[in-house]
Amino acid sequence: MTAADLAPLFVAVLLAACGSLAVDERPALISMPTERSRGELLGVVTSAFNDRSVALADDALTRDSVLIVERREALDAQGRTLDGRARDVPEHFKLVLRGSSCELVRESDGHRWRLTMTDCVPNPRGAAD
Repeated sequence: MTAADLAPLFVAVLLAACGSLAVDERPALISMPTERSRGELLGVVTSAFNDRSVALADDALTRDSVLIVERREALDAQGRTLDGRARDVPEHFKLVLRGSSCELVRESDGHRWRLTMTDCVPNPRGAAD
């Protein structure tokens, strides 16, 4: 057998090995939010919005694995959007446990932020809400 004959076998073994190294990822919830973990989450989401101000509930991601953040529109004195229409689509994030790491994933592009000051547990309902 030549090296050329073994190449397809090598590729198959390599692909099988990569698949076995995949990290288990499960929907998660924040288990015990603290001021520090809420600050971390707010910082990550603010960063995801290019440092634009966002507001999050204190119980964000404690009951659902999905966080939906709407951008605030500029309003006139009567509370209407300045140009009469909303343009921005809400941003969806999901909280996952990847191995033992708690990560926030922006669904639109898959960007991930590791939450190091936040304790997460698997979502008992399984799939992200």
